[in-house]
Amino acid sequence: MRKKRRSRQFKESSRVIDMEEARLRRREKRREEERARELEGDPLYVRSQKRKRALRQKQAVRRIILIGILLVMLLFIAGSVTRIILLKKEQNDVMKRQEQLLEEKAEKEEELKNVDSIENLEEQARKLRLIKPGETLYIQQEDEEE
Repeated sequence: MRKKRRSRQFKESSRVIDMEEARLRRREKRREEERARELEGDPLYVRSQKRKRALRQKQAVRRIILIGILLVMLLFIAGSVTRIILLKKEQNDVMKRQEQLLEEKAEKEEELKNVDSIENLEEQARKLRLIKPGETLYIQQEDEEE
């Protein structure tokens, strides 16, 4: 029934209502009521204001704690990322060193195969200035100017 009365009331009224203006008036009216309560020293009003302040303070503390936790998490993530990057770099360095060592190993194995060959023995003997029986060793002196 109530709807019918309201709808009749609005049908009969040709007045246009500005919603923003109505909201502003309502807010102003509430502010005036709060000021009146404050001036009167209404204990319920004072308690409600204290509760509001306490709630705001709790919310502020929660925000600060949340921001602190987020910062700590970001620091841990940044530290982990830098460690991962450094470990990847070290892994690449180790892989390059491993390739070098494998190449050296292959060269040494090839050299090991040729150790017992006659050509290699002759070459090593020549480096040590050894001669075969019946050969003469000639040593050239290098110029001092060079």
